Order: sequence, then structure tokens, then C-alpha cells
Amino acid sequence: MVQGIPATIPEMESTRGTTVSDTEHTDHAGGLAALRHALDESGLLADLQDEDGFVVGTAPVPAADAHVNVNVDPEIDEYSDIDTAALLAAVERILCVDVPQWQRIVDTIAAEIEDAVGDQPVEEKTPLGDDLILRSIVVFRDATLLSLEAPKQFPDSWIRVQLDDDLSVDGVAVDDKDADAKVFEFASLDDLLDDLSSADGS
Repeated sequence: MVQGIPATIPEMESTRGTTVSDTEHTDHAGGLAALRHALDESGLLADLQDEDGFVVGTAPVPAADAHVNVNVDPEIDEYSDIDTAALLAAVERILCVDVPQWQRIVDTIAAEIEDAVGDQPVEEKTPLGDDLILRSIVVFRDATLLSLEAPKQFPDSWIRVQLDDDLSVDGVAVDDKDADAKVFEFASLDDLLDDLSSADGS
């Protein structure tokens, strides 16, 4: 079980431990506004808001038959610039995933969880792949994080999934929905992804 990812991905935050100057704050604010404008112009996301270093919106993911919250994180404390083009490309890539590729993602998630469960008895007969529901997405420059539910097989858990640039599954973890569960903050995206990978046993 992974501790360290808040209960809903759109609200995920990470501390960078970096002090930025007023000028950098101004640059970041301008860059964030430009990112929001670019996303608005692209038509990829609706209901856009930018705050706390993120741009948040909503969008359909037709291949997943879902309409979800999407959090675009430019990691302004990690990088000196906001790579708007790379972030837009990453958002478009996950939102426009086709049905066969989405099915491959779902099949991989189900296989990894079923391998972890092993021979433990499962009362629910619905295949895990059919039970997975996409709820939210976080997009970084070089990774995408999904939050899914499996209400029949894992009613009290979130399924957390890390995808690489090619939308291949890099890590899968099951996280309690317990609102009182301890939440760890990570110094960087790399630390968060390392935690996901170690929890996955890789």
C-alpha cells in the first residue's frame, strides 16, 4: 500500500524546499497564466483554474468512457521555465488515447494487481479490468498519474497508476481511501515516482 499520495490526485501537492525570489514568483505567475491560456485556446480542458502552481480543469476521456478532473503540474519549483508545449502534448496524449491503447493500460493494471494478490480468495467475480473506473489525472512533463476506482473489488481503495511518455504502465499501487491516513510530502516528482516504484516491488 502506498502512503504519500493524497486521496484525490487533483489535489496532490509536493514541497520543493526551494526559496524563490519575487521576480521568480512573478515569472512563474506569468508562465502559469500563459499555460492556462494555452490550455484554454487548445480546447482540451474546461472549467480551468490556476492556483498554487497548478492548472486544473475537466475533460472527457472517450476511450475510458469517463469525464475527469485533470491537474496540469508544471513543477514550477523544479524547473526554471514552464514547458507549455510539452505539457499540452502530454495532456492531449492521455485525453486522446485510443480504445486499444486504453485497454492495454487497463489490462496491465489488472494483471499487476492480480499478480500481487496471488491465490488469495476473491469473492467478487467481476473481472478487475471491467471494474476499473478512471476518476482523475495528473499530468507532468515526463509522467502521467492516474487515479482509478474499482468499486466492486476494492471499494475502500484508490488504484494509483504511473504512466511514462508512451503511456506504458510504470507503476501500480493500491492506496486506502481512509481520509485520516497519513500523507507524506515529497521533495520532487522523482521522489514520488521512486516511492510508487518501490511499492510496486520494482
